[in-house]
Amino acid sequence: MEPLYVLNEVLAHNRVARRLEDDIYSVLPDASQPHHYDRRATVYDWVVGSRSYNAIMWGSAPRDYVAFARQAIDSSQDDGKFLDAGCGSLLFTASTYLQTDRQIIAFDQSLAMLRRARQRLSKITGRVPQHIILLQADLSDLPFHPSSFRTVLCLNVLHQFAAATVLLQNLEGLLADEGHLFLTSLISNDRFIGDRYLSALYRMREFVPPRTRAQLQSILNEALQREVTYMEKGNMAFVSA
Repeated sequence: MEPLYVLNEVLAHNRVARRLEDDIYSVLPDASQPHHYDRRATVYDWVVGSRSYNAIMWGSAPRDYVAFARQAIDSSQDDGKFLDAGCGSLLFTASTYLQTDRQIIAFDQSLAMLRRARQRLSKITGRVPQHIILLQADLSDLPFHPSSFRTVLCLNVLHQFAAATVLLQNLEGLLADEGHLFLTSLISNDRFIGDRYLSALYRMREFVPPRTRAQLQSILNEALQREVTYMEKGNMAFVSA
């Protein structure tokens, strides 16, 4: 199915998607506006994709994020649409997305990240498969119809959002009946290295003030109107609802 046709099915009536460049689409009025991650996309992938970085700083591993993305993809046995909200470069998700037939819309505001996502998919398969649509959109201004998706994944993003409750409510509103929300977030939980690195990233204005386990769980309880499953590995919280 043509990407613009798929996008028109899920976009709000006042939003229009257009082809920005090969295999990348946009709903932003000015796609040329620079984004915080445009200049650091390559370094971000190199650092965040490192096993040693994740093990030392966060007490987790890239395979944990890959497995969580697989859990999200496998959460629905039908062909319900899948949304990757704040997809980045598909660093931990590309291989999983290539192994499913589900229709996936992966969006990020950073064009540099989307270009890396395109490059990553093309390196594996020679092209961007038709069931994966790369879209430039703003996570703070979701452009979609309510109840448009069977599954929403928001991987390693929440710790960058001050208005986390609003974001979660908006993401939940995109779910169809019996849909599933999957998200991860860094938290402060008395792990010496991770807690101090979180505080350093906050001082550098990379993240919002670090949230504790209790604070994150309070946000989840306030924002989500469905049963929540919560687990931690190191400083990373894994949530499904």
